[in-house]
Amino acid sequence: MTQTLANHRIQPLRRRATTVARQFWYVVRLVPTGIQAMADAIIGRPDDATARWQQLPRERKASGVAVFGAGLASSVLGLMSWFLLLLLVTAIIRGPFYGFVEPGPYGPGTWGGPTRAGAWAVHAAVSIPIIVLIPFVLRGIAALHAALIRKLYGVSTARWVLPATIVVCAGGMLFFWSWIQQL
Repeated sequence: MTQTLANHRIQPLRRRATTVARQFWYVVRLVPTGIQAMADAIIGRPDDATARWQQLPRERKASGVAVFGAGLASSVLGLMSWFLLLLLVTAIIRGPFYGFVEPGPYGPGTWGGPTRAGAWAVHAAVSIPIIVLIPFVLRGIAALHAALIRKLYGVSTARWVLPATIVVCAGGMLFFWSWIQQL
């Protein structure tokens, strides 16, 4: 009885972990898939892009301009996802494990300094919300992209998808640009 109850609790967690892993893999592949879709549109074979989107019926058609636009949006969303994954890894390494990564010395200008414990606590406090939020943002990017592709091929009729994609792409590019400017 106890074993069955434990398995009953573990199964939904495994399914969620598998779903999250698939969505992470989905956003990681957006850049190469988007570049291939743009190339297909440029060489006049937009139907080849349909097979790459994977969630669509094969009989759906889209114009070359629409496929190119979706490929461009896919590439931007993918680059934004890669950047967020880089931030996630950085937050994990330099946040809760800051004391192991940075040997010191911790001066008065250090976040939480001048002690090692203070610097460690402040870096952990800043990074933990980032570590928690970025996976949700990546899941949102994956869902937005999937909705965009469904809209492109006429499977979905949601009007908000294209404007939301444009806003997210522009916001992501501005965020990335501002990040580069502060380096």
